[in-house]
Amino acid sequence: MVRIALSSGHGTKVRGASGFLDEVDEAIKVINATASAIRKLGHEVVTFTDTVSTSQDENLNRIVDWHNAQTRNLDVSCHFNAFEKTGKPMGCECLYVTQQELAKTVADKICGVSGLINRGPKKRTDLFFLNNTDKPAILAEICFVDSSSDTNTYRAKFQSICSAFAEAICGDEAVIGPTPPKPEPEPEPEPPRPQPPSDEHPTIKKGDSNAHVASLQKSLGCLVADGDFGSITDTWVRAFQAACGLKTTGIVDQETWEEVDELDVKVLAGKARLPKPLADKIVAAAKASDLQNFSWPDRGHMPPGYLPGLALSFAYAMRAFEEGDDAATVMSKAQGTSTSKDALAWYEKEFSKLGMSNKKAGLDTLRHLFVMIIGLGPRESSGRYCEGRDLSADNVGSETCEAGLFQTSWNIKAASSAIAPLLNDFWENPNGFLPEFKENVTATANNLNSFGSGDGVRYQWLSRFAPLFHTMVTAVGMRTLGGEDGHWGPIRRREVLLKKEADTLLKAVQDLVEAEEVA
Repeated sequence: MVRIALSSGHGTKVRGASGFLDEVDEAIKVINATASAIRKLGHEVVTFTDTVSTSQDENLNRIVDWHNAQTRNLDVSCHFNAFEKTGKPMGCECLYVTQQELAKTVADKICGVSGLINRGPKKRTDLFFLNNTDKPAILAEICFVDSSSDTNTYRAKFQSICSAFAEAICGDEAVIGPTPPKPEPEPEPEPPRPQPPSDEHPTIKKGDSNAHVASLQKSLGCLVADGDFGSITDTWVRAFQAACGLKTTGIVDQETWEEVDELDVKVLAGKARLPKPLADKIVAAAKASDLQNFSWPDRGHMPPGYLPGLALSFAYAMRAFEEGDDAATVMSKAQGTSTSKDALAWYEKEFSKLGMSNKKAGLDTLRHLFVMIIGLGPRESSGRYCEGRDLSADNVGSETCEAGLFQTSWNIKAASSAIAPLLNDFWENPNGFLPEFKENVTATANNLNSFGSGDGVRYQWLSRFAPLFHTMVTAVGMRTLGGEDGHWGPIRRREVLLKKEADTLLKAVQDLVEAEEVA
């Protein structure tokens, strides 16, 4: 007899993915039906759903603490996957750190009875649940909630899926490996989530002026931390609340403070996008560039952090390319033959005049793309990272509203499957060279306005809090929807100026990155 501790992923107040199905609601249904099947097989099972937590960190800790408080042989968490809305079948997979054979059995059994595509066992060493339970653990991703094919199959085969799930983790074929060893402590452990007493975060709103306001402004990044809760702070607070799925009252109550604290933790705990010694060298090279004091036609001088910020962004994209990142791979692909979608193909003559060829995939093409990006910023935002939508335009939908350095809107995600995952990546780690981009740039209320809800408004907020995110999205879009018929007016009208000095700077940055890797 085995004893299983079975929990549903996320919680009733910390929602997971949604699409044609809701992840939290369906995971609850699955664990209840699976637990019933486990008992019929003669084994013991306890189940858990988090109905209390209000933040992701609290939710993860609460689930793991419950598992570790149980007497059991195996820990199992039930989730549903998501990527982007599609009619295509996507499939089932099971995640593990030490339990590969068991994860394979789960995926095989579920797919065998349902007809879902078998994505197999997937080793994941970055998941809190799998790393912190003190018994063997697996995490099942039953199907994709945003695939109509998957969800139709799931509904039709629900009971068979739950019975197969139970048989996989309890049956004769189930192979539960030894209890994994406790992980070695990290040299720099993740800082704990702040837990201030209730009176440390008083409710604040427009018109207030105190140290709590200054603390809020510092956390929200784009604001001057002067302690004055004026119209600019009010606008950015509302944008942040919308990005977090809160009511956009502008009033910073305990619920909003919790999201601010969560943001602080993400920034502190998030992996640096570049090592600081390398980043410092890149900033110094950019500030010494002949292009730093260039007066762009009709736009004048760019803010002092514009060129350093984009030089850092190129270095990040370069390292991502070398690691096989999907977005960077799209950016660096060989120039296509169609000028309709590919900005590099549309500007082939301009690049050729400067001796730059983009007909071979790789770092040269990636570098030349960033030469063009450096020229696009002056036309779209005068190099100001914090720009909101064009106020003369009427596109105020969450996915059509422009935002950020390059005035890119979230509907660009349809141009490439490599774009949508960037939103989740940077939401979890929102470090994106903001201190460099914001040098000598003061935002206005008009800049910081956001519109709509859902991923579109989250994109608008994150584009300005993490300019690297906005740059990466734009760079992929320029290769897939950036040509003669593309997303950006200045590109379509051939108004983007390509500067040889930009290539000279970026080649120096490339040399710095390569020297760092050799060392």
